[in-house]
Amino acid sequence: MLAYRTAARLFPGCHLPTLYIGMEYMRTHSFKLAEQFFMQAKTICPSDPLVYNELGVVAYHMKEYNKAVWWFEKTLAHIPSSLSEMWEPTVVNLAHAYRKLKMYHDALSCYEKALTLSNRSLSTYAGLAYTYHLQDNFSAAITYYHKALWLKPDDQFCTEMLSVALIDEGRHGIDPKIEFR
Repeated sequence: MLAYRTAARLFPGCHLPTLYIGMEYMRTHSFKLAEQFFMQAKTICPSDPLVYNELGVVAYHMKEYNKAVWWFEKTLAHIPSSLSEMWEPTVVNLAHAYRKLKMYHDALSCYEKALTLSNRSLSTYAGLAYTYHLQDNFSAAITYYHKALWLKPDDQFCTEMLSVALIDEGRHGIDPKIEFR
């Protein structure tokens, strides 16, 4: 952290040291401090999409999901060329924020867009599966949990949620008054 502070002092017109200080604060869960440094970085360089992405991440961690969506959308708007695989995590983060807001259609759309950027992302498949699961679309959820587990067979979340989805699908359509023993 001291090196970043020194760099910020020596290069006052460069936003990167300030951005990295914010990232260090975020790593230690000091989200308000991180946000302050990200805002300073944005003031110094308002055209860097990475700054907006980090503001979205910190808003998400502070459970300010509407704000996170706003920052992630701003990130994508500041990307000078077409989306590349490098920005797949931002699209997935936007999808996660939409899911937290129960905007499932928008979340699914973002997850699908992320798959066009990279089809090897556990987070994308798990997010798709969980979003379908929340919508009681157990068949789609099971499919995507399997795809996620194909990438990482020992993923605890997907393993547990696949079991839940299979049970939910088995009980779907059964009269809830029937008691199982």
